[in-house]
Amino acid sequence: MRRIPFLIVAVACLVLSSAPAFAFGQILYADRPLNLRDGRSPKAEWVGSLYAGQKVRVAHEKDGWVAVYEPDATDPSEAKAAGYSNSKFLKPTRGRYEPKEWGDLVVSSTKLNIRSKPNVRGEKVRTLQPGERVLVDFPEDDWTVVFASGATIRSKLNGIGYASTKYLEPAGAASPAPAPEPEPAPAPASTEVRRPVEPAAQAPAERVPEPSTAIRRVALANEVNVHQSRTTNSPLVQTLRPGDVVQLGLLRNGWYAVFKASDMIRSESSSIGYALQSAMDANSREAGVVVSPVTPPAPAKAVAPAAPSAPAKPEISAEALKAEALKADRSPSPAPAAAPEPAFEARPLSTGKQQTLVIDRSAFKNARRPDPSPDQNAHGYRYKFLEKSENRAYGHVWITLKVFLDTSKLPDRAALKDFASSLWKDHRRVTKNVLVEVYLPGMDLDDLSWGVVKFDYDGMIELWTRRATLFGTKFM
Repeated sequence: MRRIPFLIVAVACLVLSSAPAFAFGQILYADRPLNLRDGRSPKAEWVGSLYAGQKVRVAHEKDGWVAVYEPDATDPSEAKAAGYSNSKFLKPTRGRYEPKEWGDLVVSSTKLNIRSKPNVRGEKVRTLQPGERVLVDFPEDDWTVVFASGATIRSKLNGIGYASTKYLEPAGAASPAPAPEPEPAPAPASTEVRRPVEPAAQAPAERVPEPSTAIRRVALANEVNVHQSRTTNSPLVQTLRPGDVVQLGLLRNGWYAVFKASDMIRSESSSIGYALQSAMDANSREAGVVVSPVTPPAPAKAVAPAAPSAPAKPEISAEALKAEALKADRSPSPAPAAAPEPAFEARPLSTGKQQTLVIDRSAFKNARRPDPSPDQNAHGYRYKFLEKSENRAYGHVWITLKVFLDTSKLPDRAALKDFASSLWKDHRRVTKNVLVEVYLPGMDLDDLSWGVVKFDYDGMIELWTRRATLFGTKFM
């Protein structure tokens, strides 16, 4: 008789061990945009963020802070957490719901190692197969954080590791960010059980319209408002003025994502904001320069000087133009205006071969403005403030410090952080964030900065550099 209870316990243990891992913790919802940190303290390093109403799983509450996980996580280890958040801002029911898309869906063009650090010295943690889809975000020079394609939490700790962007390509028409949960409140347990039974009926309701991948470069003819999200009820981020040049893309639901004219990374997270398609199309014109090797643009014919009565001249090749320009440079004096004599045989452009026009760059070597003269010192660097301004973006007030840093050696990450932190300590204010943009000698001060460091009142929240901005300087 004693064997029966023993057998029942043994069978129960066997069933439990063969079943899938049980969920842990509890499901909660962020009641506002929240920062995620790598420790239980507001002074811990910023690693990511949650949007208002985002669904997460939490566990391991201590000192008013909880570890945050993906909603479908089954491993309760804190090493698998996406970060830590203050528990008082996480609620059992959803109130505000302001989903934010993030990341870019890409595929690997070859077998690609994912490493623990953003360099080749990092430990290999996984290998992507050719064509495998993943999400990427937090770009830094030629490296980016790689996430599982179904990841919903934007946090560096939620990523698999780092991969080189040189071997990643856009995944095509698929939506770049995970579709947010459509339900306004936590679904009861009975609903979650029935959900797999009717996938076909639920799929259309959860589907997010796919944004267009086309990118346009336009110049504004009139003022256009840029909003925080794709709705006129969202906060106003910026008003574009006549003459401003921006890039437009990721068209969806009649709204463009707006990017700076010099941006090379065009993801939802890097956009300035969103503008109505109808307003942009009515108040802007194309500003991009399209080079066609086959047929020259029509306006080019009107630029060539010709007498009113002279017959139309045939199109000439780029090589002929170059030869004529070199001949003119060697001439001691300008040719007389009487009776022009053709110095080359005019012939139409070839329609089967690309033409190349060589530009003598020496003519522009003195056109760049000289570097500003530094007038202050910090952490062993001489620098000069180029601009100080305040603006509102995504519900926060930002103090922007545009700085020229006079140096002959490219600062490393630690040096950049120390320098920017010294400026932040002098300018930080309660309720305001600080953005430090760093320019180096030889850079175009009207273009993108090399270093970008962001701070809230408690400390640094983001730091990255743009190596491409150094092209043409002594650093690259």
